[in-house]
Amino acid sequence: MKMKIFVLSPNTETLFTDKQIKQLKSSGDVVFQKKVVPFEQVKALFSGTEDRILAIDPDFCDWKVPNKVIDKIPSLKAVVLQTTSFSWVDADYIGKKGIPVVNLRGFSSIAVAEWATMMAVNLARKIPLVVQDGWKQDYIKHQGIELRGKIAGIVGLGNIGTAIAENCQGLGMKAQYWSKNSSDKRFKKVSLENLIKTSDVILPAVAQNEETKGLITDKMLRGMKKSAIFVSIVHHVYNHDLLLKMAKEGKIYGYGFESNKPEFGKYKGNIWAGPELAWCTEDSMRKNAEQWIEAIIRASKGKYPTKVN
Repeated sequence: MKMKIFVLSPNTETLFTDKQIKQLKSSGDVVFQKKVVPFEQVKALFSGTEDRILAIDPDFCDWKVPNKVIDKIPSLKAVVLQTTSFSWVDADYIGKKGIPVVNLRGFSSIAVAEWATMMAVNLARKIPLVVQDGWKQDYIKHQGIELRGKIAGIVGLGNIGTAIAENCQGLGMKAQYWSKNSSDKRFKKVSLENLIKTSDVILPAVAQNEETKGLITDKMLRGMKKSAIFVSIVHHVYNHDLLLKMAKEGKIYGYGFESNKPEFGKYKGNIWAGPELAWCTEDSMRKNAEQWIEAIIRASKGKYPTKVN
C-alpha cells in the first residue's frame, strides 16, 4: 500500500516546480490541499488506514496545529514542517506518540543575516528619524554614526548568527559573540552579560523557544551603552516594551525589530519597526522548496535527519 502524503499549503503553485511535484509523486500518493480551510474539512486526512505523512505550511493553519488534530489522524508516520521554527506545533506531545517532527534548516540564514545587517545600518544612519521627518534633510538631527571599528555583539552563533558576524566583519566591525554550544575562532567569545555591556550593536540570533525566553534580562538591557543599537530578528528573548521606552527616551541609540503589523514610522525616536520579511528572498524560497521536498521524500522512507523531537 502506497504512503499517502498530505501537503497542506496555499503556496504550492508558486513554491514547487513541475519537476519537484513529479519527484514528490514518485514517493507516494500525494494529496495537495491548497485552499485554506479548517483541518476538519480535509476529510481524507482523517480516513483510511494507509501510512501517511503530514507536510504542512504554517500559512495553512495560522501557525498553529492543535494536538487534537494530530490525535485524529490515523497511521501518521511523520510531520514535516515547511519552516525552521517548530514552536507552532507541540513537538514533545507528538514525539510521545512515536511520531517524528521534522523541520528545515539554514534555507534562509543568509537572507535573515542580511536583513539584520540592513537594520543595523539603517539605525546607524537614523533612517527612522528621516522617515518621520518626511525625508527632509536636517544635517544636525539626522547625523548618523559609522559602524567601521565598532563592536558587534551576536547572541547565538548558529547559521544565522555566524552569517551576521561575517557581515559585520565585512563592514569593518569587531565581532564578539556569546553562544551556549557553538564556537568560532574568527570571533571573540565573551559572557552574555559582558556582550550586552560592551557591544555597540547587539544582535540576538538564538532559537526562539522556552529555553531562550527572557534570556536577555532587563538588568542587562539597562546596562547597555547609551550609544548602543539593538537589532532583533527574534522575539521573546528580551523585554520589547523596555527597549521601545529606552529608544524613545534616548537611553540607547536605536532599536530595530520586525512586526506583523504596519508599524514603520509609528514610534517616535530612532526605532526601525519593519515587516516580517527577513527570510523572504528568491534564493531562500528556492532553497525552502528544495529542502521541503527532500525532507518529505526522506520521511516517506523512514529517514528523519532534521528531527526535532
